Formats: sequence, C-alpha cells, structure tokens
Amino acid sequence: MSMRNLLLLICVAVSVTVGAAGRQLDVYFIDVGQGDAILVDYGEYEMLIDAGPNGSCAGFLLGYVDGPLEVVVATHPHSDHIGGLDDVLRVFDVHEIVTNGATANTSAYVNFMAAVMVEGCERTIARRNGTIELADLEIRVLHPYKLWGDANEDSLVLSLTFGAVEFLFTGDIEAHTEAELLRMGCLSDIAILKVAHHGSAYSSTPEFLNAAEPKLAIYSAGVGNRYGHPSELALLNLQAISAEILGTDPYGTIRVSTDGERVTSSARSE
Repeated sequence: MSMRNLLLLICVAVSVTVGAAGRQLDVYFIDVGQGDAILVDYGEYEMLIDAGPNGSCAGFLLGYVDGPLEVVVATHPHSDHIGGLDDVLRVFDVHEIVTNGATANTSAYVNFMAAVMVEGCERTIARRNGTIELADLEIRVLHPYKLWGDANEDSLVLSLTFGAVEFLFTGDIEAHTEAELLRMGCLSDIAILKVAHHGSAYSSTPEFLNAAEPKLAIYSAGVGNRYGHPSELALLNLQAISAEILGTDPYGTIRVSTDGERVTSSARSE
C-alpha cells in the first residue's frame, strides 16, 4: 500500500473517570509542511492553534469550518506558526485572537497584525493560570507567566480537558520550559501530546516525557525539512515511554477524536 493512500487507525486506551455525554471532540493536526496548525472542532465551536507558514491552512479549514472561528491562538510569532494567519483572518469571521504578546520584525508578523487591525478582531494576551473559553471545554494556559525574550521558550502552552481526556499543546517550547512545567506538577495523565518544536532535539526530554506519559504523541514536520525534524533523539525518548507516535510528514493531516473516554486517531496522506 502506498504512503499516499495510507489510512491509519489507532485506538489509545484512556482511563475513564468522567464522561462527556453525547458530545464528540475532534482535533486535527493539519499538514502544513514545516510548521504547526491545529484545529479544535467541538460541534459548532472551533478553535485554531497556529496556521502554518502559508495559506494552505485556510484552504484546509474551508472543508471543516462552516461558521465563525471562535478563537484563534498564535503560540508565538515565528513565521512557520503565524505565516498563514492573515489568510485565515481574511477568509473567516474570527471572534478572538489569543497571543503571548511577543512581537517580531518579520513580514509574517506584520501581515498578521495588519489583518487583525483590518478585521477588527478582539485581542487577548494570555498568561499562566488564565483560561480560554470555548463552549464547556476546559482550556488552561500553563505558560508563559511572563516573556523571557526567547521566542520558542515563550510559546503559549495550553491544556485542553474533555471528560477524562487531556491534550497538551506545547508550541515550540524547549528543555527549559519543559522543566518549568515539570516543576509546576501539571503533567500527569496527558492522553495526547503535541510534540514540542516539531520533534527538535532540544525538546522532549526524558524527564518531561516520563512525567507526562502521553499515550499518543503527534509531531508536525515537513517532508525532508532542512532542520532534521523530528530528531532521532526525540523519537527515541518517545519510544522509551511506549507512546504511539504519529507525524504529519509521513501521514499527512492527523485527526484525533474522543467522546471524553475513548480516543481514536486517524491519518491520511492525500
């Protein structure tokens, strides 16, 4: 079977403590090449976390979002995360933009901010212990509590809980921030981990992963990218904790679905 036609179904065991009666949450890790873009789809409510380097994210969303985007999160102002946001803002009615408040002297950031101004979106700067509202989902901001001047380490880190299932979205954080999250004691019972910084060798430390113990780990990286993402070290560290590992470079866009108890994951490369 060719990789382009591969359909992969994975069931991940998740301990059941609370149900989410009759509701389903779908999270799409969108194949945008070398970048990040994640769609949280909760019935009639949607949240986008980053939008990759170009307009391909907006094109994907046209097939899944038939109303407004309630929330758009920019984890940090690197172009491989915000380069597609200006197109998203032009195409969709966005109610709220959430950022960490960092700026950048790049065309991607200038275009993003210009689109925010033109569209008149509400802007929120998120900090640790804050929350993001999306229907009845529990979305907590775990990082940062202030900006340190390192764009990757200052990435917004979000925890999303639905029933008994917790997602951890990590942006491009590296070892320093992973250690900080470990000290905070907020890493237990993670079902699905968005692997930090595309699987960089400077992230996914053994200490962090041993504490989080994700059942499913998903990274986003471009095929044959010049950074060598994902790194062999990150993959070995993930294998050491027996996590199921999926990446957008071999599989394309990855969908994770949950009813708050069971988790299924499917991926297709078009």
